[in-house]
Amino acid sequence: MKKWIRIKGVAAFAVITAALVLFVVLFADTLIKKAIETTGTLVIGARVELADADLTLFPAGLTLTGLAVTNPDAPMRNAVEARHIALSVETAPLFFRKCIVPDMAATGIRFDTERSRSGAVIKGKKAEAPKAEDEKTSLSLPSLDIKDPKKILEQETLASVEEAKKIQADIKKIKSEFKKRIADLPDEEDFKAYEKRIEELTHGKSDWKALLTKAADLEKISDEVEHDIKAIKTVKKELEREIGTLKNRIKSLPKLAQADYTRLKKTYGPSAMGAGNITGLLFGDAYKGKVETAVKWYKKIQPMLEKDPSDGGEETEKKSAEKGEKPKRIRGKGVNIAFKEKRPLPEFLISRGVLELEIPAGTLSGTLQNVTAQQPLVGRPMALTLAGRELKGIDAVDLTATIDRVSPQTAGDRLVFSGNGIGIRPVGSEDTIRMEGASASVTGHADIAGSETLDAGLTARMTQVRFAESTDPGTLQQALNRALKEVKEFSVEGVAKGPLDSYDLSVSSDLDTHVKKALKNATKELTADFNKGLQAAIKEKTGSAFSATNSDLGGITDMDDDISQMVKEGKGLL
Repeated sequence: MKKWIRIKGVAAFAVITAALVLFVVLFADTLIKKAIETTGTLVIGARVELADADLTLFPAGLTLTGLAVTNPDAPMRNAVEARHIALSVETAPLFFRKCIVPDMAATGIRFDTERSRSGAVIKGKKAEAPKAEDEKTSLSLPSLDIKDPKKILEQETLASVEEAKKIQADIKKIKSEFKKRIADLPDEEDFKAYEKRIEELTHGKSDWKALLTKAADLEKISDEVEHDIKAIKTVKKELEREIGTLKNRIKSLPKLAQADYTRLKKTYGPSAMGAGNITGLLFGDAYKGKVETAVKWYKKIQPMLEKDPSDGGEETEKKSAEKGEKPKRIRGKGVNIAFKEKRPLPEFLISRGVLELEIPAGTLSGTLQNVTAQQPLVGRPMALTLAGRELKGIDAVDLTATIDRVSPQTAGDRLVFSGNGIGIRPVGSEDTIRMEGASASVTGHADIAGSETLDAGLTARMTQVRFAESTDPGTLQQALNRALKEVKEFSVEGVAKGPLDSYDLSVSSDLDTHVKKALKNATKELTADFNKGLQAAIKEKTGSAFSATNSDLGGITDMDDDISQMVKEGKGLL
């Protein structure tokens, strides 16, 4: 009779099973812990640490304790840490190398926590110093320290004075030129010579033949006199033209002085333009920092959000060709063929997770669903919800996020958040403007289309606003104290739009209106005094220059009078 049960076979199976169980009991936890730390470190680019991993077989599950993910940009701080993560795992899909987690619970999740030792993956690598443009914007206001107008004119060049100097130089040049030309013209002695010749011809008795000769000589003298008069008139005409041009230039000097006044008033006069965006100075750095951090981590997790289940060697070569890259030839690895399944499953999936996030104000509770890089197989997008009520300094906060990769046509990510009664910590500078506190109601969204273009916005209504009163006795600061004392509420709006690598960010608020009004009133009286002093200083400096040009011009007009006298003397001979 044949034996249906082989004792040796049963014993061998029992030994192998026991060995496997023993291996799991002794080494599986350590291997899983090591795998999570190694893989996480490679993906994040900074140390990922796990205090303990506990694998259970009946029922199948995994418990992680003390997970800490280092911030790669700040190795002495953790980007996120979790005190306890429990996952249940479906057993059957494991045989097909698929990890399906029906339920997950994560508690004690915290962000930006301090580390006891550096989490940098490269030993001896020092953190880079912050770039100049990344440093926080200092809160500054326009200065109302008014300079003495006379000292201003000592270091400034007046166009009116420079033009007066040019006119003086031109007068000197013209005077020299026409002095030489006048010296070449017939003078008083020449006209006396003409007069003597005429007198000689017109006296004495002569016969008719002599009279005819004298008449011819007189006509010749007349022609010579007319020629000389014509030459004198030509010089006179050219001189008068130059005098007319100089007079027009001198006449325009007051207009140039007025232009100098306008320019210097705009440059040195007290102005409220320096505080055109107080809101950006108060809240801009915080808003910019939050957006930059969110975009940075989005880029880090983006490669893990989608994976084409049919992606094989041909698809890889196609994508490389589209990017202009030379496809990498891989030999001897073959191709994984995904056969049609009755129940298609992704390689990894967390169907539902319960989260508890710890923030300084308290605990946020929420859910996480459909976590997988192969959403088309699941047919549903990844979804996150978080909510908190009656927190410390916060009445309520809600957040929902969706990462949709189900279809290329509808792919997109969206974050929506809101909060009420959020206590705002002190911001600003004690030396200028400092908001001690406020209560804010906030709504916001962030949409990313095609994993490339950002469209984010935030609106906050600040109430119960309290501004600190500066002890600075300056006119400006006291005006601001009076204006801000009346501000009990205002709105802030932040916008970030554009490509993820070069988006535009702006922050604005109606608080700027209050500040501008206060500064305008503070500068009004000071501006009047400054303008009056500047006008007097310019008039004093230009007065001597303008007088000198008129005086020099008088020398040329005297030359014109002399030429006129020469013309008169010449005509008297005709």
